[in-house]
Order: sequence, then C-alpha cells, then structure tokens
Amino acid sequence: MSLSTAIVASAAMEEGQAAPAKPARQTPALWLPRVDSLAEFGLMISRQLTQCRRYGGHLSVLWLEAAPADAEDDATLAAPASGEPPAADEGEGAADRGAALEARSQLMTAVGRRLRSRVRGTDMVLQVGETSFAVLLLDAGLREAHLVQQRLAPALNSPYGVDTRMLQVRLQMGTASFPEGGLRGADLAESARQDLRRRRC
Repeated sequence: MSLSTAIVASAAMEEGQAAPAKPARQTPALWLPRVDSLAEFGLMISRQLTQCRRYGGHLSVLWLEAAPADAEDDATLAAPASGEPPAADEGEGAADRGAALEARSQLMTAVGRRLRSRVRGTDMVLQVGETSFAVLLLDAGLREAHLVQQRLAPALNSPYGVDTRMLQVRLQMGTASFPEGGLRGADLAESARQDLRRRRC
C-alpha cells in the first residue's frame, strides 16, 4: 500500500467514525492554505509523517521562495530608514508602498495557483508567510523531488499577468526528504531551506 493510499484510507475511516459533518464550504479553485511559521507547517503535515513512519513510505518537502524581479518594486516595498526625516510627499509614498504590497500579494497568489496546478493532486501545497511556499511530495524520495524541482523551474519562472501588468519573479528552491532531512515537519522544512541557501551561494 502506497503512502498516499494509506492516508486516504485512514482519513476515510476517521470520517466514518465521526459525527455527521457539516456541508463542505465552497472554496475558490486552486485556493492554497496558508501558515505563518515552520511550526504551523509541521502541524499541518503531522498525519502524513505518522503514516510515513507506520508504512515505511517516502516523503519529501520542496521549499520555494519567491520575490518580485522588478528592482523598483523591491525599493518601493522597503520602509524609510530609521531616523530619516519624513518626505514632503510622505502620503504619496505610503500610497505607492500600499500599491506595491497589493501587487506583490496578487503576484504571490498567482505563483501559488500555478504551483498548485503543476503538481499532483495528492501533493500538499502551502503558502508559508508572505513569499514562501512548501510542497509536500508523497511517495517521493530525494531523487524524485529533484526531478519535480527541475520540471517546475521553467514553468514557475515564466511571466505572470497581474492586473494589466506582466510580472516576473526571482524563484529559488530547495529540497529535503524524510527521514534524512528530519523526523518532524518543521525540521524537514528547515533542511529544505538550508538546501536553498546552499544553492544560493
């Protein structure tokens, strides 16, 4: 029995034993759950890790960090230095930063949707914080994770349509596999982040 099959079967058994569930809420297509820390990510994948230990399956984490490729957008997002006197057009500058933040949020939403559409339905995709994403690859070792990473790179680095603009991202990726990269979800994510930093150097 594969890990993904075991997880589905276990979830079905738990749902059968539980009280009648409320009707499922309608959610937008390709909606991504979001967490704000590695600890929250670890909690989100605790069931998959338990099943992986129980059935001896494989599991990998692909970590992605994205940023707008436009240097002007990055400069606009930066806050004024501490102690710097307020500019005369401070109100206009705040409006520009607000618009840039909104554009970045829309860009990250577009990145997340494209990422979700490029991996298997059995894989879990989460947004972590503002500009990071984690993909939980079930039944995948490090070799398979690297193949997924190579396949995703050209697709995710293509331009994104946001409002009337075409935007690019700077995308970096790292991978880690269970159990070599860690026994807990947070440890796996941190190992994938370290792999990303090594590739960056």
